[in-house]
Amino acid sequence: MLRTAIAGLRVRRLVPTLVAVVLAVAFVAGTLIYRDTAQAALYDEYARAARDVGAAVTARGDARLDPSTLDRTRADAGVAAADGRRAERLPLLDRRGRLVTDLGEPGYGVNAGTVARLRPFDVHSGRLPDMTGEAALDARTAGRIGVAAGDEITVIDAGEGRQRLRVVGLVDVTGFRGGRTSTVVVTDAELTRLTGATGYREVVAALRPGADANAVRDRLGAGSDARARTGRQLRDDLAKAASGQLGGLLVGLGLFALVAVLVAGFVIVNTFTILMAQRLRETALLRCVGAGRGQVFRLVLAEAALVGGAGAVLGTGLGVLVALTLSRLSPLLGLPAGGVVLTAPPLLAGTALGLLVTVGAAVAPALRAARVRPMAALRAAVPESGAFRRTTLVLAGLAALGGTALTAAGLRGTGGALGAMVLVMLGGIGNFAALLLLMPRLVGPVVRALGWLPGRLFGVPAKMAAANAARHPGRTAATTATLLIGVALMAGGGTVAATANRTADAQLNRAFPVDYLLTPSVPGDLVPAAVAGEVRAAGFPVVAPVRQGQAGDVLVGTVDPQAYAVAAGLGPGTAVVAAAGEVHATAGERLDLVAGDRRLTVTVAAVAQSSSLVGDVVLSDADFAALFPGVHDDALVLVKAAPGQSAAAARQRLDDTLATHPLVQVADLAEVRDERNAEIRQMVAIIAALLAFALVIAVIGIGNTLSLSVLERARESWLVRALGLTRGQLRATLLTEALLMALAGALGGVAFGVLYGWLTAKAAFGAVQPLLSVPVGQLAGFVGLAAAAAVLAAVLPARRAARA
Repeated sequence: MLRTAIAGLRVRRLVPTLVAVVLAVAFVAGTLIYRDTAQAALYDEYARAARDVGAAVTARGDARLDPSTLDRTRADAGVAAADGRRAERLPLLDRRGRLVTDLGEPGYGVNAGTVARLRPFDVHSGRLPDMTGEAALDARTAGRIGVAAGDEITVIDAGEGRQRLRVVGLVDVTGFRGGRTSTVVVTDAELTRLTGATGYREVVAALRPGADANAVRDRLGAGSDARARTGRQLRDDLAKAASGQLGGLLVGLGLFALVAVLVAGFVIVNTFTILMAQRLRETALLRCVGAGRGQVFRLVLAEAALVGGAGAVLGTGLGVLVALTLSRLSPLLGLPAGGVVLTAPPLLAGTALGLLVTVGAAVAPALRAARVRPMAALRAAVPESGAFRRTTLVLAGLAALGGTALTAAGLRGTGGALGAMVLVMLGGIGNFAALLLLMPRLVGPVVRALGWLPGRLFGVPAKMAAANAARHPGRTAATTATLLIGVALMAGGGTVAATANRTADAQLNRAFPVDYLLTPSVPGDLVPAAVAGEVRAAGFPVVAPVRQGQAGDVLVGTVDPQAYAVAAGLGPGTAVVAAAGEVHATAGERLDLVAGDRRLTVTVAAVAQSSSLVGDVVLSDADFAALFPGVHDDALVLVKAAPGQSAAAARQRLDDTLATHPLVQVADLAEVRDERNAEIRQMVAIIAALLAFALVIAVIGIGNTLSLSVLERARESWLVRALGLTRGQLRATLLTEALLMALAGALGGVAFGVLYGWLTAKAAFGAVQPLLSVPVGQLAGFVGLAAAAAVLAAVLPARRAARA
């Protein structure tokens, strides 16, 4: 039977199945290999801070180590050399005089150190500073703001004064404070002069040969509340911190790999189902000459194993190229690129997965083949049993009931915003499973409906295409399901992103009709109270300072109603509650706010369908002052430019006004919207690129189905040609059939994806009513691309049929 299986592979059309397995395995193996590659690159990047370190003492929180800690470390018998590391806030200005930040956070100044091998950075070019007025800048920031060795930079000292430093070199910094933000390297004396701070964040030591790292660690940590670690422990901690950055990315890649495997499984099942139907007489003949059911079953699984094994090996090899591509693209995601790391687990997992998926997908067709009786050689096909259809309906009903119940629970807000969103997504999976089970019953009417207009316009070929696609609903359903999965994910992700973007814009525009937000650059700091008055004096018509205080877990704020329309008419004893905040109340409800030994009871005047930018609860100025008498500075300031003033002129005037307050950041709301839109477009593009693997596999499935059905319908093709159908009409029939199958899957995916994308967004926003936004252009282009690809995949089968 094995020889029979091998011989059969030479003539049977299993190449498309092989390609589907190769692509699916490549995505999975590539994801696993990339995980190891990215983790190794991050480890190398972050472990730079721990190289040659045998023991380290690190201050806890924002504390500092006394200089005596360094002296005591150097005096230890097991220590060969030791150095102290310092890192203090040292904001940097760009060439336009604007604060350089990363995710809203200003940079650090670090000391150059005295022991070269214990420095947490490498010299990229030039040299390190050795006197007052000199600095080295991290290479990433230097490239970002256009600074080279020999240029001057401006930093802000502890008194908010501007200090000019000459750049004498560039460094690569990772793993120690400054790896995430701009980093200026100066001498110890210069760092103290600029920041006013003393003491070390960390003291590190290189050990003498033969010294016991654990013993040195214990001696250095004795009698201190600082954290003492061996060099190995420090490296492990840095590696864990680095790996945390990969968590979300790897989960996302894993989900898309799962989709690719699922789609490939559909293609494999479809292929073997068609092959078993076409080989009905051959299988019956094997039974006649003595083959038992078990032998037929094993024959089909042997074929699947051979195809799966070959596809798994080729796919694993292609997975290395996928991992290499992902690694090269890592810098776009803020991750370091590195050489591909090959270990046994990803390679074995990819190979095993390809083999198991292919053999597993062939089990059902193999069982049907094994049930073929010898007399079936006289039949044309094996009829489907009614019991199987009833079982399918029952399973679909159970999946739909479970999915609907989970969706309803999520829409009721069960488990908070995150829990509700997860419930809706799980409900979507249940209903999607029901849809896939019902596809054989639904696809016929859908295809006939889609084919009605082409039939009217193009006549017999289009009518025959619709009839052919609907004639084998099980086969057509399995083929269209592959596209349905990919397009549904694309439509769902795009709808969630577009809805979130539109809702955020509406909330911002409705609640805060302003142009700029002034915020402190250092988290936890405040905007000086004088800033609002200076900006108002510069001619800005709306300048609304926001003061905030904490009443337990509730953020309480107050703001000028000119900048927060929802608070208009807010008076003593009343409050506005943000629907997206921590307080869930309705208009007219009474709230008790407690801050220290002060208590205030207010009545909810309105619930704002907007973000809690001001606070979870917004009070009048008098009530806020009574509850928080010690709060005078501002958490942020809302600013609106004068009507008719150009955006460039308004921003320049604002920058000039804030020149004496360099640590106050300016957020241009127009720029914020543009950045958010760009991020959403990038996210949708990434989703589309990742789903491309699944869609390629789906298109291969359509071409495979048509190619095999051309063989199955060879006599039918001869008959219609004899009745007068031209070669061109026969080709048009098969191309239209491919188009109808693609449209059925793509349009069904769009409908399901948009529905559950909207429901997911609704659950995520909680009490805030989101505004539905469907990326029509993107989805139309995606459906058109899927349809065009399906028609292209049908070209060769159509040509083959036309030669009949």
